[in-house]
Amino acid sequence: MTIFIIVLLLIGSNILYRRFVPVIGLARMDIDHFSDEKTILLDVRGYLQAHKTPINGSYNIPLPYIKRNLPDLEGKPVCIIGSDILDVTISARFLKSKGVKVAGYYLEDKYYSKQMACTDRREIHGIH
Repeated sequence: MTIFIIVLLLIGSNILYRRFVPVIGLARMDIDHFSDEKTILLDVRGYLQAHKTPINGSYNIPLPYIKRNLPDLEGKPVCIIGSDILDVTISARFLKSKGVKVAGYYLEDKYYSKQMACTDRREIHGIH
């Protein structure tokens, strides 16, 4: 019985880790000043949300359809555009596991766009 509980805890912690822990080395990018021609702007938001607030030069492939459109992304660096950090984390982990280089991410949402990056908060509070 103890082994069964330990196995369930390990499986549960793995699922929670893949879903909620941010991807290491994934930088937040500013799309307004983005000028890299080789990097694909991949918008993983839903069709309706991407239609309401479109981003010029981005390809809208919602999160559930990334697997189907993976051959179009292979061999090119990708910048992920999402509505929240959960969408970005799930898509970044999937793309990295398939060998796609993820250059960074951008959050297109009123709430998340006002949030500061961790380094900005540290500088405000005097922590280096």
